[in-house]
Amino acid sequence: MKEGRVLVVDDEPMVRETLGQVLSDEGYVVDLAVDGETALERVHAARPDAILLDLMMPGMNGRQFLQALRDEPAYAHVTVMIMTAVHGLEVNLATLGASEVVEKPFNVDELLNKVALAVYRSRESNTTTGPFPALPTPPEPVPEKERGVVLLVEHDRSRLQQLDMMLSARGYTVVSMTRALVQLSRLARALRPRAILLDWVSEGVGDVVRELADTSGLEQIPILVFSRNGDTNIPGTLEQAADVDLVGFVERQRDRQGPR
Repeated sequence: MKEGRVLVVDDEPMVRETLGQVLSDEGYVVDLAVDGETALERVHAARPDAILLDLMMPGMNGRQFLQALRDEPAYAHVTVMIMTAVHGLEVNLATLGASEVVEKPFNVDELLNKVALAVYRSRESNTTTGPFPALPTPPEPVPEKERGVVLLVEHDRSRLQQLDMMLSARGYTVVSMTRALVQLSRLARALRPRAILLDWVSEGVGDVVRELADTSGLEQIPILVFSRNGDTNIPGTLEQAADVDLVGFVERQRDRQGPR
């Protein structure tokens, strides 16, 4: 039997119960929560060694839970693994406050390996009595960590990585993908990004633009559809944009919206 406590946070009953059973069978003590608010209550009742967290939940969502968790020094370094059904999702985990991304549907062996490593590190760190910690202390958050999230769709992976680096260097949390997935509007509702940048030639962008326009609650989120190949058969939001122009667009939205 393994030692360790794991908190599973997901609004889908099947996911919660299945993960709870798998982890319990492995020997862990498992706590379950349906949303961020309940998860905080579970954390305060019994400190977990690792947390499996869904970002997109009603009420207090995953990102809001992470912000609240990291604001409490006692739980600032609890390992948090983000669960997502958005395959190929790339995100600046350090800025978000998480350690890993675990994709749904789960590879059980991979999941258990990540949980085991997280629990081992947590318990090793808590039992260290020597002059040096078992793990290096994470760096202090960058001063502008509250600049917010940017959703980015760019079909060219090298340009995507370049934009990710440029925006991350300015303190933004970048959630990036090479094609516009059907879950993008749901992701936008959960993350409330500063801006959404969409490369027109990326797969699925046309459908997503229409869905975002028809989704209530997203009216205040600036959306920029851009192109580098002169394609003009797109909505009026098109801009011919270089990478620096896209970063400038995000910065202008931050100045207009103020701090969050």
